Amino acid sequence: MSELLDGVPWRGAIYSGGWVPAHGGVLDSVEPATGAVLAEVGLADEADVAAATARAAAAQPGWAAAIGPERAAVLRRAAAVLSDNRAEFERWLVREGGAVPGKAAFEVDLALGELWEAAALPTQPWGHLLPASEPGRESVARRVPLGVVGVISPWNFPLILSIRAVAPALALGNAVVLKPDVQTAVSGARWWRGCSRRRACRTGCCTCCRATPGRVRR
Repeated sequence: MSELLDGVPWRGAIYSGGWVPAHGGVLDSVEPATGAVLAEVGLADEADVAAATARAAAAQPGWAAAIGPERAAVLRRAAAVLSDNRAEFERWLVREGGAVPGKAAFEVDLALGELWEAAALPTQPWGHLLPASEPGRESVARRVPLGVVGVISPWNFPLILSIRAVAPALALGNAVVLKPDVQTAVSGARWWRGCSRRRACRTGCCTCCRATPGRVRR
């Protein structure tokens, strides 16, 4: 059965401006129902996370400068990747996360809704005309991106709880460093890695670093 990441050297690696070796070791992705090893995923160490953050910071100004319709189009392409490959995503949610098929389908539906809603954000007004403080003066409040946003997603709804934070952050001109839970290390981030292969994202704007608790310190 052909999958979205077939032929991509993602096993034992992390996605940081492309597939790069992970320096924090390798973790088995295990199917809860059978104990079978589904994949070997790379774990980031402190240096990997720092490098990913630096890449995201370098890419973010150009992404923020992109016009709203361009950023909206990227989110729509990302939604198309998920929609076109939903059976694969549902299968990973079932096998890796222990979901029943109905729950997996429900999660994909929620994620698609989040992506389409996020795709509408870049073309919305990004400021307010504030009440005047004195005659003859106008005050304008303008929203600007934060820069690099860190997202840590849990295992129980790994796809939607990643996308609902990643998608609006990207839509509004931020770059993102995503850390999925190691129990769902594939299903928590496979969507964005698939988007990168289908060119539904800008290089460097979203990186993915899996790490075990306590491995990466502030």
